[in-house]
Amino acid sequence: MKRPENTTEVGRQLATRRESLDLTQQMVATGIGITVTSVSAAENGRTVIMRGRRPLWERALRLKAGTISRAYATGTELEPADSPGEQGPPGYADMSDPYERVIWEMNLPEEQRRDIIDMIRLGKRARHSA
Repeated sequence: MKRPENTTEVGRQLATRRESLDLTQQMVATGIGITVTSVSAAENGRTVIMRGRRPLWERALRLKAGTISRAYATGTELEPADSPGEQGPPGYADMSDPYERVIWEMNLPEEQRRDIIDMIRLGKRARHSA
């Protein structure tokens, strides 16, 4: 895959957005389920965020769905999410938990993903208290 010409500019925008939300690279990495090195590489334009990971980045940085792909393709500015449903708090799912990670990455509305994760957590608590 050819690297988009504006990878550096998209990376700069990602870093600016993260800083405007007062998030550290570690906070973003934890919310997405990647390493700080990966966050740094994307922000510095050394790598292009994989298509499958872009929705996770968009949720963590409270961006409109699809804005990262548009920015890579056309050079447009990243767009902040303008509705609470689009934003959601970064890191709702525990990305270190393989079940929560798979559910969070599913192509379902966020509300349904949250409900499924809540059910899993409830089941875990029930098993531990039994």
